[in-house]
Amino acid sequence: MLIDVPTPENILFNINKYNTESIHDFIILCGEDAKMDYSILIELLNQQEIRFCGGIFPGVIHNDACFSDKVLLLPVHFNSDPVLIKGLDDGQIQIPLLDFSSQSGSLFILVDGLSNWISKFVYCLYNEIGSEYQVFGSGTGCSNFDRVNCVFNNEGFFKDAAVVVLLKNLITQSIRHGWKTISGPYLATKTNANLLEQINWQPAYQVYKEIIEQEEDIELTKENYYEYAKHYPFGVYRSDRENLIRDPVILEDNQAIRFGAEIPSNSVLYLMKSEVNDMLLAGHEVCEDAIEKCQHPQFLFLADCISRTWILNQQFKDELANIASKAKTKNIPVFGVLSMGEISSANGALLDYHHKTIVVSILEQHEE
Repeated sequence: MLIDVPTPENILFNINKYNTESIHDFIILCGEDAKMDYSILIELLNQQEIRFCGGIFPGVIHNDACFSDKVLLLPVHFNSDPVLIKGLDDGQIQIPLLDFSSQSGSLFILVDGLSNWISKFVYCLYNEIGSEYQVFGSGTGCSNFDRVNCVFNNEGFFKDAAVVVLLKNLITQSIRHGWKTISGPYLATKTNANLLEQINWQPAYQVYKEIIEQEEDIELTKENYYEYAKHYPFGVYRSDRENLIRDPVILEDNQAIRFGAEIPSNSVLYLMKSEVNDMLLAGHEVCEDAIEKCQHPQFLFLADCISRTWILNQQFKDELANIASKAKTKNIPVFGVLSMGEISSANGALLDYHHKTIVVSILEQHEE
């Protein structure tokens, strides 16, 4: 359900309207320009004992359109209360005892996509839950990279935190990114959380700069760094599937490169690049794969990385149109977000955190 006029009162009205026939819980996805007092929203929902969780995103997706000033309400069935997990700023992550008595369903995660220790959080969570559940979710945050509160549940509104909730709805999912290897391998010889300090025992930026200048025939500077860097992420090597993309977001003064998530020390890296046609094909394939596996779809949840919009530009609308048209063949509504990182256990893989990637998760209908 798309909320065109997002106020706390209007959101509550629509939730109550939706719940007149049967009671649901709600995932609330908010565009970054939806000017709203989230403390009032949380208070109103708590007063009526509505179970919910939500986050702020650069944009929300409804079928083939994207909006920065609207809100999506996704009706689901929680199998647990949403759990808040902190410590993503300093790595002191404590996963609470999760009361997941059911062995069926799926796990939904919203995490501050600009925190330093997202991959560690995902790893700690996987150690707690194992491979019992299909997992999907998204990084939250604002497109200008401001550090603001961006995840919420009944406890409040937070940054450097994650919210985890078990759903009764089963999911089918798939993941693609369309990036190709252009050089490597390289060894990440010195890292610190999401900071890559050395590649092959040399300053990371020195190695990266040489590659990009050769590829683009330009002089790479601090001023034009991300104009080119957004087209050349690193891929952490995966032997059995697409490499795990890491986005080189910020150039540090000491010639280190800060990424959107951690790069493990001594991991094998490849420099990646993608052509527009390959990216658009990935969107088509990921949707087709998920749809082929689903049985009784309720809706499709799309986590599409915000950085893909910066690369595809005007053709990003083609990516959304490809996915929406494929979903329409099975009458599946599309809801989603422009994500600050994507969370998935798709394609038989371990739970992981991705960048510059598309994750399609189709929620199956759940009958009480």
